[in-house]
Amino acid sequence: MKLVIRLLVLSLLTTPLLFVSKSHAWGNLGHKTSAQIAWDLMDAHTRAKVSTILQNKDFVESATWADEARSQKPWKYTMWYHFEKAADGFNYLDNLKQQNEEAQKKGGLIQALFVAEDILTRPNESAIDKENAMKFLIHFIGDIHQPFHTGRPEDNGGTKVKVNWLGEKLSLHHVWDTSIILQGHTALLEDKKEDQQVPLLASYLEKKFKVNFVNVQSTANYDIWMKESMERRKEGYDHKDDSEQSYTARFSNHVDERLYLAGVRIANTVKRILQIQASRETTESLVDLKENIIGIVGNFLEFVSLKPKLAAVRPSENLAVQDYSNGL
Repeated sequence: MKLVIRLLVLSLLTTPLLFVSKSHAWGNLGHKTSAQIAWDLMDAHTRAKVSTILQNKDFVESATWADEARSQKPWKYTMWYHFEKAADGFNYLDNLKQQNEEAQKKGGLIQALFVAEDILTRPNESAIDKENAMKFLIHFIGDIHQPFHTGRPEDNGGTKVKVNWLGEKLSLHHVWDTSIILQGHTALLEDKKEDQQVPLLASYLEKKFKVNFVNVQSTANYDIWMKESMERRKEGYDHKDDSEQSYTARFSNHVDERLYLAGVRIANTVKRILQIQASRETTESLVDLKENIIGIVGNFLEFVSLKPKLAAVRPSENLAVQDYSNGL
């Protein structure tokens, strides 16, 4: 029995995680597609800097690391950073003001993006912390572009809303994560493996949209990204009982747009941060947003973290797998 336990622990320490959340934002395909678009848009100099920070790990594959990480106990607390749940009629700051102190101290997606920036621009941070911060940044920008990661609090971002989809009972959240993408691009993606689907979908979206599609004035504004994601949220709920074909036809172009925008904004944000590292400059809009957040919740850099919490975890539990199939 002891030998079996030792072998099990060893396998957890040396094998990639196999049991991860069923409700990854955008699913692996969506996150990796946005990352592929970002990588395609980066110049060679930026790519070289990013590769150094990632310690030569693959940029596109790194896009899903944050979902895998939150299934590990040292990173379990980061589950709160994958979304910004807000009631109808609230913008980001107004929603933050009406939260109780406990909710405020858990932090959220937008604060986590600022923390990732902070780690990446501080010269005294360790190489591994910078690597993790870059992987979180890639993932969280994807998350904030998924409309149901700004879903209603009462149904946990649509995870508690069940719909019939191609003979299965799925959450509305999952439909937006994955199902619309697959249903909307059946001819392109059908019978293809994920490593084939990602470049195919990225190339399709790059041809469908152009880089100048993005309003440059809003590129760096995290709260505006959230507002954009919320704009068609009510419609997404209202039409949840439509047929799969009708629902996909209604929202497929919007999902394509969000995937593409996420890719462009990952590229732009990474380039901006690396320039900050050299020039220590940033945009006024983000400075104002950060100051407004601090004015509401206090200095969130003191309680929102993107570093593993190991102190309270026994060594044998460091890679224990958690089930977030009902979460975000």
